Amino acid sequence: MKKKTWLGLFVLIFFSILPQARCAALPATERVVLENGLTLIHFRDATIPAVSLELLVAAGSWRDPEKQKGLANLTAKSLLLGSRNLTYDQINGTVDYLGAQLDVECGKDFARLGMQILKKELDAGVDLVTELLINPVFPPAEVTREKTNITGKLRAMEDNPADLANRAFERALFLNSPYASDAEGTEASLAGIGPADLAAFYGSFYHPSNTVLVVGGDITMEEVKSRIVPGFLKWKAAKAPETVFKPEFAAGKTIVKIDRPISQASIVIGNPGLVRADKDYYAFSVLNQILGSGNLSSRLMVEVREKKGLAYSIQSVMLSRKHAGSFRIFLQTKNATAGQAVDLAVKEMKRMQNEPVSEEELKRAKSYLIGNFPLRYGATQQDYAKFLAQVEYYGLGLDYPGKYASLINAVTPQDLLRVAGAYLQPERNVLVVVGDAKDVQLQ
Repeated sequence: MKKKTWLGLFVLIFFSILPQARCAALPATERVVLENGLTLIHFRDATIPAVSLELLVAAGSWRDPEKQKGLANLTAKSLLLGSRNLTYDQINGTVDYLGAQLDVECGKDFARLGMQILKKELDAGVDLVTELLINPVFPPAEVTREKTNITGKLRAMEDNPADLANRAFERALFLNSPYASDAEGTEASLAGIGPADLAAFYGSFYHPSNTVLVVGGDITMEEVKSRIVPGFLKWKAAKAPETVFKPEFAAGKTIVKIDRPISQASIVIGNPGLVRADKDYYAFSVLNQILGSGNLSSRLMVEVREKKGLAYSIQSVMLSRKHAGSFRIFLQTKNATAGQAVDLAVKEMKRMQNEPVSEEELKRAKSYLIGNFPLRYGATQQDYAKFLAQVEYYGLGLDYPGKYASLINAVTPQDLLRVAGAYLQPERNVLVVVGDAKDVQLQ
């Protein structure tokens, strides 16, 4: 459930008119750990009379039991389906009455619950969020309906070649480790999950010590302590069980072909990557900007698309999560030229390993990354709250926004050769091709 109201439209319009408002000076942040173990981060932004609450819970799908894939996601979605004192319809009615935005998501690393509300309605908004977070009941009828919604999404993804290729790539790369599975699970795994399973998962992982709360907006820290903290202190302290992440990667070159009657092949090629907290993340960010960031000057775009005309689109990305990462190149090309496009992409990977980049390329990449860094935390108050929650979760430090430019500027051509050798692995690539099998040609 996600409520879009006039408040959200106002925020978006306001920041589109004043795009430099947040870029000019980031709000100061303060971090405290409450007595029940909840990590609280506050920032003040009084540009609009609203407050954002962002909760990040370390309860992503990597914690799913092997035979209950989709459990974490369904648990998160079910927080908005009913509580001890509110039915589903009452929750919806309250959100509408307050003119708030309320949404919940779950990915492979974490689940999140977010609210933005006008300050004059803050007390009622905090009451609602704490009620949903602390007292969920997982009503069977609503849970069944949510499972149907998720099943529909899974079926839709099967009809999207790009989605299909990326999901198949993660299964082939991560093998039996937790990141291999879709956060949504499968139709079969969802069928076996009921309200009791959701309650058990919630009881294991939804604890204050497993959660980050970011409060930002037109509110002081003193107001946070008097108007928000008391409600969250009702959430009793408990310890989440240890969950061990055991990474497992494809050992050698792997090719996965998925036959679909389409004229344009969707291709993903890549290998294991680095975790988000790795110190090499910044050097690889610069490398990736040069290799295949997606802009017109990237090497993959120039060599594969512009010079050879072998791709409609091509982009590379390092997807770095908490416990493991991946590097991948995504491209779309004619079925008949799939092999040529892949070979040329691999050639560019090897060139990054063997030839120092030019000073001009390095300067341009750094300038782009630093100049566009504000887009990482978005244009709105709520976006910045999400950003800070993830900064805390990945252990980057609240000084991260201020030191990002220096981390990027410190990267040298020798750093790029080193990380290219470590994290570009053309000899052990996982290659996924979604296209018409009778026409796809791989060399």
